[in-house]
Amino acid sequence: MTLIGCAGLFLTALALVGRWAALLPWGFVVVGAGYALFLSLRGGTVDARAPILAATFFVASELSFWSIEGRSWGSEREVLVRRVALLFSAGLATAIVGGVLLLVASGRRGGIGYEAAGVAGAVLTLAVITWLGRRSWSARD
Repeated sequence: MTLIGCAGLFLTALALVGRWAALLPWGFVVVGAGYALFLSLRGGTVDARAPILAATFFVASELSFWSIEGRSWGSEREVLVRRVALLFSAGLATAIVGGVLLLVASGRRGGIGYEAAGVAGAVLTLAVITWLGRRSWSARD
């Protein structure tokens, strides 16, 4: 199972170095297959780290595709900041939704700390969306 994950990382690295967009998804598929094999052999309960791993996988794949996109963002700093903020928000939302689904599926309560983290994540997500919307609106004027 570790060998499969390493093969996926190798394919991903090869695609990034060679700037091969067609090979990049296959690297992520193999990494995901390695994690799926880990989960199937592990047995027992659901992996509590799954929401964080899903968010990390999402952000890593998005950043990988951006890196081989071939477009220079140096002159478009505002666009780059907006894209990074949206990516961070989407990654955070992925972790929150995954955590909530995991909590609901487990049938038990997460406690006050887990609820506070969910509220803080929701407030942060709304703040970033509001900030981006305000900046977008002021750029039109």
